[in-house]
Amino acid sequence: MRSLKKKELLDIDDILSLSWSWRPSMLMLQAHNAGIFDAIAGGPKSADEIAAILNFDPRSTLLVLLGLSGVGLLEKSGQTFNNIEVIEKHFIKSSDDYKGNIFELDHRALANWMRIPEIVESGEPIPKPERTPDETKAWHEIFIKAMDDIAHRFSKRMFEALPLKDGMEILDIGCGPATYMIEFCKRMKNLSSVCFDKPQSEHIVNDFAHKAGVGERIKFIGGDLTKSQFSFGSLFDGILISQVLHIFGEEEAKSLLKKAEMVLAPGGFIAIHEMTLGPDKDPGPAAVFAIQMMLGTKQGSVYSKDTIKGWFKDLGMSWEKVIRIDQRSEVMIVRKSA
Repeated sequence: MRSLKKKELLDIDDILSLSWSWRPSMLMLQAHNAGIFDAIAGGPKSADEIAAILNFDPRSTLLVLLGLSGVGLLEKSGQTFNNIEVIEKHFIKSSDDYKGNIFELDHRALANWMRIPEIVESGEPIPKPERTPDETKAWHEIFIKAMDDIAHRFSKRMFEALPLKDGMEILDIGCGPATYMIEFCKRMKNLSSVCFDKPQSEHIVNDFAHKAGVGERIKFIGGDLTKSQFSFGSLFDGILISQVLHIFGEEEAKSLLKKAEMVLAPGGFIAIHEMTLGPDKDPGPAAVFAIQMMLGTKQGSVYSKDTIKGWFKDLGMSWEKVIRIDQRSEVMIVRKSA
């Protein structure tokens, strides 16, 4: 599959490559969902053996295995198939280093993305599915653990990006699994954090923090991002808002930042971690992520650095630096006057 050109006009081959590109990712997600990688775990197996484990049709199983081999997810040797190393290490559900929760999110998103024409016409996000309390809890756990899987990949870069000093108290607004704060506390013996998120995240955050040996320095507070004033005692030395602003429209996003500024100590910093829109000629991956916001939120959007910079200028805060975290996201550091 050809890579799309950057800063050039696409040609017919690029367009056809883009049209084809959903197939390998769909195959991977469906194979994971069907348990094929799990069935192969432990060593090479024939198509008939894998079909027997899963109670699948042998011919259809063979064709799927060939397809997975064709895109490089399996190794084929004669009549047997084996998971490649990264699949065996990270995407087998019994693995100690399982990272497949994000596949669960992507698999569920497939049906939503098929509804783009409907949502464009109505302007209304896709209604939340009806779930039992147990189903809601299970889904939230998958989501939070998927966020943890993603955040772990960038925790070192985030630590290096933030102007942290040992002994600081940091507020993490929309902490999810609190991956970054847990990692920061592991690296600094006297750092502490208040982590704010939906109440359903509390047991996951507490479990992760205690397993990491920093539970006494991570305080979880549950609530509503749109309603809380984040006044939890003394002012904070720093505030992290990671991958949160895009779920809000502009006015709600500015309101959140204003409330954050009010609980920040003089001289303290706010770190915004976001996918930001690039220039007109190359708006970048954030522009694609905007579709997810259209499908799932009423007001959510993606913003440019200049837009976010303007919001902080209105608050009287100084723009300090921007640090690239990965291809899709960066951290913007702003400072409150002393």
